Amino acid sequence: MTSYALPMTTHIDDSLNILTQKISQQAITYATEDFKIISPEGKQQEWLIDLRPVLLDVEALNIISDLFWDRFENQLPFQIGGMEVAAVPLITAILLKAQQRGISTNAFIIRKERKQSGLGKLIEGHVTDDPIIIIDDILNSGRSLEKSRVALEQMGKKPSQAFVVLNYKSIHSAHWQKRYQIVVHYLLTLKPFDVSFNHAPYVPPKCNYEIIWRFYEPGAFPFHIVPKSTPLLVGDHIYMGTESGKMFCINRHNGQAVWHFDVETHHPKGIWSSPAHHDGKIYFGAYNGNAYCLDAATGTEIWRNPCCEFIGSSPLLVPEKNMMFLGLEHQRPRQMGSNAAFNMQTSERLWERAQKRYQHGSAAYYAPKDLVIFGNADHNVSAYDAATGKLVWMHETDRSIKYPPTIDEKRKLVVATSFDGHIYVLDAETGKRKAAIKTNDICYTSALITNGKIFAGSGDRHMYVIDATIFTVIKKIDCYAKVYAPPKLIDGYVIFGTAGGRLIELNPETLKVDSHAQLPDAITNAVSASPQNDVLYVSTVMNELYAIKRIKTQQET
Repeated sequence: MTSYALPMTTHIDDSLNILTQKISQQAITYATEDFKIISPEGKQQEWLIDLRPVLLDVEALNIISDLFWDRFENQLPFQIGGMEVAAVPLITAILLKAQQRGISTNAFIIRKERKQSGLGKLIEGHVTDDPIIIIDDILNSGRSLEKSRVALEQMGKKPSQAFVVLNYKSIHSAHWQKRYQIVVHYLLTLKPFDVSFNHAPYVPPKCNYEIIWRFYEPGAFPFHIVPKSTPLLVGDHIYMGTESGKMFCINRHNGQAVWHFDVETHHPKGIWSSPAHHDGKIYFGAYNGNAYCLDAATGTEIWRNPCCEFIGSSPLLVPEKNMMFLGLEHQRPRQMGSNAAFNMQTSERLWERAQKRYQHGSAAYYAPKDLVIFGNADHNVSAYDAATGKLVWMHETDRSIKYPPTIDEKRKLVVATSFDGHIYVLDAETGKRKAAIKTNDICYTSALITNGKIFAGSGDRHMYVIDATIFTVIKKIDCYAKVYAPPKLIDGYVIFGTAGGRLIELNPETLKVDSHAQLPDAITNAVSASPQNDVLYVSTVMNELYAIKRIKTQQET
């Protein structure tokens, strides 16, 4: 698609000269020996343009809004929308200028992240059926325009034009325009400014993506942008719990619900427990305090055990022992939680070990020593004899661990990520600490060990890649949003999502992002794939499940 600058007239030329001068004076910062500017890739860069000071300049806004209407007034009717923060002053100025000219148009604002309280909206304002022009301050990579596009796509809307103040003319944005057939109009490029821009070579993605279907269940609770019920693929069906309190069985080919089971809870978290499957049965817990076993084909209840007040933990099944392990949450003054073992067939509680805090954590199984290993809200990792519940070892941490540890039987390792911001590497048989890799925020995920490396995300927006032998950080990959979704090895790639809604395929050898896609809401659960690895099943925090076709490009094939 083509990008359009405004045609030059005396009026437009004078206005652009003023705007250029304001950007030069207010928006460009240059690096010096004493003042470093760091790029998102962690490299030093010579300059940075931040248009926010200009967007608070009344004269600049007056010029931008005048030029906007000079270009678009003859295209009415249409509506305008864009992503905070830049779009807010721009859209406001454009609306006020429209009133001065005696015209009107509809407008809306797209949030970077869905509002976590109130109505939980992603888009503020009413979106009509009129054509849409997306508004932004700068077009470089196209990331914010893409986030706006997918938010509108979720509503069944397709923008065809965009308006930006400054167009970097990057090759990445050009490919974005071409792929989605969006015409970009702009006021300025980098040419008038004393900056040089080295265009990074465009590397085509190894896979393009196409959404095949989207399943949606109303009733999501957007307050918590955290891991929830991870969808489980079994044969032709996907099992997923929702905050509406329903466990769904979904046909993986068409996204239609085969059955649902309502746990009838009024707790806003509904079902956060990730389902587990064995021998035609589905196991999970719910925030009504019940553990369930259902017939996987029909959703018929086989048993329920009212074992506590709340269950956010996910069941670990060890079928050869006929045992299920689960964290429980109680309302007891000195025992707010526990780790427990149950008979998979009868739901009989076999053993239980008390915890002082609500136990949201889940377990992993270390078969060589018959150990069930929990990450605990009591600020530790504990290993129990699976048969008896006898404590074998405990390793203390500074804060809670809320996701299952990762087991590497070959290296005899346990990797657990903690709310204290550390990725702990422990000896699976003794609990002895081998390493504690510090991140800059909480870790709420499970790690992946593959290709001689440990991959683990952090709330500091990075995916940490750690040598699985000497436990040093090989690379920190900036993912631009919190990484809570556990990475999975799919088709030879480390695939995971971010709280910014970005789906990432990472090459485990080169540690480069080979493919990526954008969804409108946070991805905090693990991704699963079809048997042929040609379809990814990706859930968001809003009770959505997407089937996304992976179309390998010529470069990959």
